[in-house]
Amino acid sequence: MKAPAVLGPPAPAHDEQRAYASPVSGDAVFVPQGDIVVRPDTESGMAGVPRTPGTPLVSPGRANATLVALGVAAFLVVSNEIAPMGLIQTMAVDLGRSEAELGMTVTVFALATMAATLPLAFLTTHMVRRWVIAGTMAFWSIGALVGAVTDSYQGILASRVLTGFGHALFWAAVTPAAAGMFPAARRGRSVARLLLGASAAGVIGLPAETYLAQHVGWHAPFWILSAGGALMAITVAILMPSFRTQQSSIPRGDVPSKPRFLRIMAITMLTTWAMTMTWTYFAALVTDVTGFADSTVPVLLFVGGFVGVGTTWMVARYVDRWPVKSVVVGQFGLLLMWLGMALGSHSKVAVVAMICLQGLSWSVLVVAMINWALRHTPWTSDIGNGTYASVFNAGNAIGSRVGAVILGAWGAQWLPVGSLALTAAALVLVLTVGGWASREGAIRRVVAGGLHRGVG
Repeated sequence: MKAPAVLGPPAPAHDEQRAYASPVSGDAVFVPQGDIVVRPDTESGMAGVPRTPGTPLVSPGRANATLVALGVAAFLVVSNEIAPMGLIQTMAVDLGRSEAELGMTVTVFALATMAATLPLAFLTTHMVRRWVIAGTMAFWSIGALVGAVTDSYQGILASRVLTGFGHALFWAAVTPAAAGMFPAARRGRSVARLLLGASAAGVIGLPAETYLAQHVGWHAPFWILSAGGALMAITVAILMPSFRTQQSSIPRGDVPSKPRFLRIMAITMLTTWAMTMTWTYFAALVTDVTGFADSTVPVLLFVGGFVGVGTTWMVARYVDRWPVKSVVVGQFGLLLMWLGMALGSHSKVAVVAMICLQGLSWSVLVVAMINWALRHTPWTSDIGNGTYASVFNAGNAIGSRVGAVILGAWGAQWLPVGSLALTAAALVLVLTVGGWASREGAIRRVVAGGLHRGVG
């Protein structure tokens, strides 16, 4: 087999889709001015293409073992983040507060995360990723422990602030660190596998937390989360290789573009705002409006989460090849889901179907948006990812507060209507990126032709 010629680094690209993962080698292939170029600074299995000096010297086995540990840590971190969705009703009764007041736990968490992400990312940008993530998990475990021992509303808010700070640095560091252990052209796949842990939080974590809260008490989930976080801090400290962001395989975006990155941030804000506005009050929606029993809520959450895990596993195969089309698919799925929820919230069959569609669409979108943001960040990958995380949590903070207002003023049945409008706006922003569909197809044809010539 002949290797495609290395023509040198590509010129700065304005085209969304100029980076393409070769289906043969897995290398990053760039297509400026219609020519095939194998990026010379990507690790390659093809002759004549040098290995990246910045790629961490770690065996695939150790990289994969570390990725599993980071996935488990992500499972714990996200289980804590989404815990109020299943615990709000139980905590409200025990603490003598309204569900809208307990919704403040989501808002406080999101505000803490949003405020801390970028400062912490800048503070730690030159530190070894291994110790940043291990230390973050240890600190996060302390915050979860506060939630386990408190019996007051103020104590829960304090726990959410502390775990929010830990959550902020964890996600600012872990996504580029996980991707940085693998070749750059496999970034989307490694991120998707990391997010399997986050998706599993919806399948196992949230239903388990809801069940424990209803049958043991709402403190129990926080005890388990705290112990698990401490264990993962030790595991990451042992397993993870030592490297800094600048030494990873993706120190910066493939196609850095501030205008595109800012557009991605706007899409992220609208998308998370829409999701949190309704899903924070999921239990109220499916019990008060649809008519499900309280005991059914964990089952419904499990169904949606199960679909999400399967989708996250599958989307790993496609997100590198179709980075923007993946976002379109996710946004369009959410649009249909919110429409179904708005029109059929009184039908149990319709709501179950929409919960499945939510698990599918949201899982596609979370992976695709992170991958999209990392492709176009004009800064280092940890700062770009930190910016993404801040905007993501800003959407969470706004959504939970607006949702509380809608819930108190008009009722839970109106929450999907507001989410529908926001998702429609996000989809319009994605579709107006500019010529992405035709360019994506042209790139595939050019790459296929070039590979055919190389084989011949």
